[in-house]
Amino acid sequence: MTMIRMLFALLVIFSLKLSGQEAVQNSSKEAMPGGMNSFRAEVAKQIDLSGFVWTQPFKLVVNFSVSKEGKMENIKLQESSGNDEFDQRIIDGIKRMRKKKWTPAKRYGEPVESFYTLPLNFNPPK
Repeated sequence: MTMIRMLFALLVIFSLKLSGQEAVQNSSKEAMPGGMNSFRAEVAKQIDLSGFVWTQPFKLVVNFSVSKEGKMENIKLQESSGNDEFDQRIIDGIKRMRKKKWTPAKRYGEPVESFYTLPLNFNPPK
């Protein structure tokens, strides 16, 4: 189980892509306390993959928004793994991170909602 979590952590750290709203000013490095590497590491810690075994690589994509108040909201699956229970564990793990406050993006100096895409690539454990 520790090996699976470690592999997952490495996958998350190297696969997070962020896409923000056009004309929004906020570096993704500034958005989350501790920066995006901290966010990636926290995501990996929050997801429990125990009991799952897979032999082929696959990708799962999660979308979420950050409100004007800096709250993570609207966490939704854009691309499924094909396994409902696995998908739900991923969503639940990310939802546990909602307590962390983000720095909202700004447009013309005013806080605005921003949108993020979190692709997660899973390779079979070795």
